[in-house]
Amino acid sequence: RRDCVGAGSGRARQPSSPPLAPGEGSPSQRSGRPRRPRVSAGLGAGARALGLGLPGLAMLRSGAQRLRGLPLPSLPLRGSPGRPRSACSRQGEENPPSSAETRWKDRAETVIIGGGCVGVSLAYHLAKAGMKDVVLLEKSELTAGSTWHAAGLTTYFHPGINLKKIHYASIKLYEKLEEETGQVVGFHQPGSIRIATTPVRVDEFKYQMTRTGWHATEQYIIGPEKIQEMFPLLNMNKVLAGLYNPGDGHIDPYSLTMALAAGARKYGALLKYPAPVTSLKPRSDGTWDVETPQGSMRANRIVNAAGFWAREVGKMVGLEHPLIPVQHQYVVTSTIPEVKALKRELPVLRDLEGSYYLRQERDGLLFGPYESQEKMKVQDAWVTSGVPPGFGKELFESDLDRIMEHVEAAMEMVPVLKKADIINIVNGPITYSPDILPMVGPHQGVRNYWVAIGFG
Repeated sequence: RRDCVGAGSGRARQPSSPPLAPGEGSPSQRSGRPRRPRVSAGLGAGARALGLGLPGLAMLRSGAQRLRGLPLPSLPLRGSPGRPRSACSRQGEENPPSSAETRWKDRAETVIIGGGCVGVSLAYHLAKAGMKDVVLLEKSELTAGSTWHAAGLTTYFHPGINLKKIHYASIKLYEKLEEETGQVVGFHQPGSIRIATTPVRVDEFKYQMTRTGWHATEQYIIGPEKIQEMFPLLNMNKVLAGLYNPGDGHIDPYSLTMALAAGARKYGALLKYPAPVTSLKPRSDGTWDVETPQGSMRANRIVNAAGFWAREVGKMVGLEHPLIPVQHQYVVTSTIPEVKALKRELPVLRDLEGSYYLRQERDGLLFGPYESQEKMKVQDAWVTSGVPPGFGKELFESDLDRIMEHVEAAMEMVPVLKKADIINIVNGPITYSPDILPMVGPHQGVRNYWVAIGFG
């Protein structure tokens, strides 16, 4: 459910790292594509200082408790001292502190509120479709929120027929966006395998295969031998079958958003930031007065694409959007010799019984859990008191103890994790709606108010 770039799936990035020296990295990472910005905060730094990685975590909860007691350094924002810039910023694509646009429009056909991947994608699509006077307003900088720290998994798969079509359209866009805009997007397509370790899961895969006629997407059930050939680091003791999607992979959400922004500007959209919306006032003719510190704007319609700030925007128009901010964690390891020795990038792995995803990140691995409702950490204070002012590219304190059962399941399935060291533990906010599906479209009860929110 967090497979899509989000604001997540979402997830949150793929935090990346400094450029590789010639000859370093796997073949897929020597392609010139940007690497994820490295997040040197949270417990990753403490674990590295202790020399305690996943080998220490193998000591189960005692290892997690030792890590959890470490002091947490604060997270510097992108481009600030101590925070390495991403590869895209080194190539001249850095997100400036404010938009290069100096013009201001008094009227707009559509005003989009929120400069994450969803809002910028909407600006791109509307402008490309021919809509004039599309304006996007972002409170701080593009990708602030859930986008910048998303794990960025992309997949053709979805158990539902209609949403699978959206996944299909999205990946086809990502495949051509770099050529269209001239901006790299950091798109890797090593495929993905959902593994089945129970007969019931095998039956589910067979059922999904009966629905493949609805789509042009390639999808296959593969046996243990083929799975081991594609993912040689896997413990095959319990693996019965796999559902294989060749075109799946992962993308850098920051680079993707910058490419969509370039496309939106190319087709005439105006992206303004920092331009926080302070007031939304409906008029009798159905238009809106949108107030910002930079000035006011009359809009024929507004779209709330504000991510985990969507509740605050909704309250401006008298709506209580049912969105809950949840903490999502994922772990990035340092170089693993067995991974570095591979000749091709590993497919993304989804262990449905262990409830986690795992993929290659440079010469290491990245994995994150799908936590149960009982273990999930809800950011209650944000629900009652709102998102703290100024929050945008910060992270929460990591809590390995909460995801330990998933860590153990991942180590059992991919044994090289037991001797891997942790570089980063990323714990950032994503939003859930009641049915874990996004809310998209015109909102009942308020004229010309649209939403594109709740992208887990």
